[in-house]
Amino acid sequence: MNSASDRSKRMKAMFGGINPEELAATVAPSPLSQAGRRVSSGAVRSMQDSFSAIEDENARLRDQLAGSEAVVEIAPDQIEPSFVRDRMEDEVDPGLADLVRSIGEHGQQVPILVRPHPDASGRYQIAYGHRRWKASRQLNRAVKAIVRPLSDDALVIAQGKENSERKDLSFIEQALFAQELKERSFDRQTIAAALGRSEDKGLAYISILTSLASTLSLDIVRKIGPAPKTGRPRWEKLAAHFSDRKLPAARSSAANGLMSSEKWLAADSDARFSMLLSLLDAKEKPVSARSIIKGGAGQEAVAIERTGQVTRFAVDERQNPGFAEWLARELPSLVTRFEQERG
Repeated sequence: MNSASDRSKRMKAMFGGINPEELAATVAPSPLSQAGRRVSSGAVRSMQDSFSAIEDENARLRDQLAGSEAVVEIAPDQIEPSFVRDRMEDEVDPGLADLVRSIGEHGQQVPILVRPHPDASGRYQIAYGHRRWKASRQLNRAVKAIVRPLSDDALVIAQGKENSERKDLSFIEQALFAQELKERSFDRQTIAAALGRSEDKGLAYISILTSLASTLSLDIVRKIGPAPKTGRPRWEKLAAHFSDRKLPAARSSAANGLMSSEKWLAADSDARFSMLLSLLDAKEKPVSARSIIKGGAGQEAVAIERTGQVTRFAVDERQNPGFAEWLARELPSLVTRFEQERG
């Protein structure tokens, strides 16, 4: 235990050099006993107990600080983003400029969380705080960070936790995030935790997300963007137009034309989604093709019109009187002949 002398010195330092015994004496002088000796009054004992409580609290805080994670400064070029992408940030992040200005004026108030890079000595990988890292990189200043030895599972869960506390991922961002984690062999429990979902309800939802993401063309989804106002029903409606992540040839050509237009480039993400879905939902106009079979005298014998999957034969009775009736009689034998040749 500490000696009385050491204790007195600490107490004196705590109160700016004032002797605590003298302070106690000025507050409540001790009465004399019948034998003429001083005894501690209740006030003095109370003050001594208070000093002990303060000293114990200070020791507790010192131990807590000593055991807490330190915030360190790391050069931004020593840091890499997370190995899995969660957000579909637009090419221009409208809030990044404000964040750069805020950190430039007031400094980085909240540290990011990183882990030592699993494959590169002296480098780090972000669990969360990507935008603060980007802002610090633009300012060319060190990044304040907490370094924690995280497993892959712990990193993606921490990454997802920050998303749930900052700004929710859109439905399609959740789907792509879940699909990428699945492709990296994370189990559904970890994926659910990374998306902030309870295990009892989250596992079925993860299956919905990964199933939809595996249907859509990732290239087209990236061109649409996060579409924060577009929910699951409309994304499922869009996915119905894809087969093996591909659009039919005619629709693909029309979609590519739309996505390279000025109207598309000027629109926000939700508007882009609506434009593409409207294009794919529109019924295709059948393309018609017409040809003519002429008779020996050069007159029109049969007109053939093909529209989609339907072919029509037309006979002009004015040009060839009686030919339609003859053709009708011969058709059964022609059908039999066709079937025999086809085998």
